[in-house]
Amino acid sequence: MQNSSPDPILDNLNQHQLEAVTAGDGPLLIFAGAGSGKTRVLTQRIAYLLREGDVSPEQVLAVTFTNKAANEMKARIARLVGLSIRWMWVGTFHSVCARLLRQYGARIGFADNFVIFDTDDQTTLVSDCCAAFDIDTAKLKPNAILGRISSAKNDLITPLAYADTAKSPTERIVARVYQRYQEKLAENNALDFDDLIMQMVAVLERCPEVLAEVQEQFRYLFVDEYQDINKAQYHLMFLLAQRYHNLCVVGDDDQSIYSWRGADAQRMVTQFERDFRNADADVHVVKLEQNYRSPQTILDAAYQVICRNDARKEKRLWTENRGGPPIKCYNAPDEHGEGAFIARTIKDLVKHKQRQYKDFAVLYRINAQSRVIEQMMLSQGIPYRVIGGQKFFARKEIKDIIAYLRVMYNPSDSVSLRRIINTPTRGIGATSISRLEELAAERGISLFNMVMLVEHSDLAARTRHAVQAFADMMTRLQEAVAQLSITDLTRLVVEESGYEQALLEEGSVQSRTRLENIKEMFSATQEFENEAEDDAGRSLRTFLEQVSLITDLDAVKEDDNAVTLMTLHAAKGLEYPVVFITGLEESVFPMARAVVGGKASDLEEERRLCYVGITRAREELYCTMSSCRMLFGQTTNNPPSRFLHDISEELLEYVDGSVVERGQKWNWEAVDVTRSPVAEAILIEAIQRDSTGFRTGDRVRHATFGVGIVLATQGSGDKSKVTVNFPKLGVKILVIAYAGLEKL
Repeated sequence: MQNSSPDPILDNLNQHQLEAVTAGDGPLLIFAGAGSGKTRVLTQRIAYLLREGDVSPEQVLAVTFTNKAANEMKARIARLVGLSIRWMWVGTFHSVCARLLRQYGARIGFADNFVIFDTDDQTTLVSDCCAAFDIDTAKLKPNAILGRISSAKNDLITPLAYADTAKSPTERIVARVYQRYQEKLAENNALDFDDLIMQMVAVLERCPEVLAEVQEQFRYLFVDEYQDINKAQYHLMFLLAQRYHNLCVVGDDDQSIYSWRGADAQRMVTQFERDFRNADADVHVVKLEQNYRSPQTILDAAYQVICRNDARKEKRLWTENRGGPPIKCYNAPDEHGEGAFIARTIKDLVKHKQRQYKDFAVLYRINAQSRVIEQMMLSQGIPYRVIGGQKFFARKEIKDIIAYLRVMYNPSDSVSLRRIINTPTRGIGATSISRLEELAAERGISLFNMVMLVEHSDLAARTRHAVQAFADMMTRLQEAVAQLSITDLTRLVVEESGYEQALLEEGSVQSRTRLENIKEMFSATQEFENEAEDDAGRSLRTFLEQVSLITDLDAVKEDDNAVTLMTLHAAKGLEYPVVFITGLEESVFPMARAVVGGKASDLEEERRLCYVGITRAREELYCTMSSCRMLFGQTTNNPPSRFLHDISEELLEYVDGSVVERGQKWNWEAVDVTRSPVAEAILIEAIQRDSTGFRTGDRVRHATFGVGIVLATQGSGDKSKVTVNFPKLGVKILVIAYAGLEKL
């Protein structure tokens, strides 16, 4: 049913959109499926209230997750109502709370000229706190402590409350730092990002007069992307809505994919209706299920994947665009065949079907998958851009390792030498490097030769020793060039330079990603060696020449007409005519950690991520997988993803002769994905433990592998290892410091 009114606000709304836009006062919960016109409904409801109701712009508060979305929303509303909405509050949670705190923060001791510390400022402050408490930051990195503090603030846990519940030694350390960190923030008249929301909640809870004033000001509240809010954001809006109950929230629990940022889809599915059950008016629930983006085949496939989740609100997208082409599937022999198929298909559709490169998006679960796809794009001359991440060979960690190799091959490369001499940090600062360069110029020698002669310099003794250690390491690496393959040489660089150890000790999400990327570089070196016709073709010089061609990013014009490459997380909110979802294999997508030892909610989130990927496609969808895949330098054979088997046969078409045995009944619990390189990479996330205390014969428990028997131990310190026999999985060698083993 369509509304026939020529009204610019109500025109072209379907029945349920019209219901949402014109609903009366009271709590309104809008489940807006993918492509169902969510943004239109939100903006047009605000415009409708401003025009038809006794509502002025300053009484409206609309919150979204990006400044760009907020600005677009405000502009659309202004066009619809044709009047000034200058005083309407539209912004992100953080920008809105910062503005409110400058107005009311003095009530709990904050001056209105407070500064907001960014991540670097916060890390420095935590480091200072660690130094004050003599905390060994080699074992517990400041970034890791800051992450725990951030999580606590998102859950509205104060330093005192955190200390009261701290049980483990690590938690007790974090509790001390958390308290001191807040004191240091106060000394600096500063708030961090998470404080903006947490402290505004504190103002509202401690100052009833402020709460009453703000509630009176904001009579109509709107929240976009409601499925993504954390506990602090939820509680903030709950407090603001308690007087008039005019809270309208819009979102889709099937697209909740940010649990690692504190989001919980159940706040939308169950908590909202429960918390407003006793309000003056019942919660008005509207489902937007008509899709304006995709053909029915894509919507049916998306539903068949997502309907297997138990913790969701039932809804099923439909469209007037009945039918549609089948979902094309390709089962490649390996990741190169997969990338070649994608590149070949794109070129064919551009040439014969009048597609443009900007019509295509290639989605993957983890960043490391992009390397082979990028290489195929380059080899076929296809312009592309990477969203939500850098191009593989342009990533800092990859460029750092390549810089080591370049100096080993050509010591006169001072640009690369300057890049690595203090990477990872060795105590050779910028001033010392500048002095070495001055001495090299005075003597008419290269910077590298000056490094080798550092004992004859006037640098401070401590710096001389650091430079000498670097020089000795480079000498050892140069001597290894003639004896080792490129892969082994690269591994030696990663180990000898201390790069790997530094990332392991950092223990942050970013450092784990960098480790994964470095491991993926081993795939590149192995492929280089395998493809070479003779020993000369496997030389370091040839490899560096090849890499130089790949890293010549200027050759790829990043204009509007380019294929988009990105992770599935980055794709949320976007849409493309043609979408490729890659790596549809167990342990890749879904990831191993959601399958082995994970919670049911972990697998449900992976399923929601697949739903997001499928519903990005406006016209055509391709699903690709590999019978054999090399990731992180290891080759594995994984079965097709369970998500692919969720989709009925009549919706799928296997192309180019590829096939998956549809009749096979997979026992997913029996699939050994622990041997996947992805699973091994996840083990790095385990909490560091003391590297002593295990003996042959000890019974131990591992979070993923279960109970096993220690067969042997070796090494000492951070590099100590233990060999364990797990009855169901076999023998595994684990680094004690990172394995998280529990002695039974």
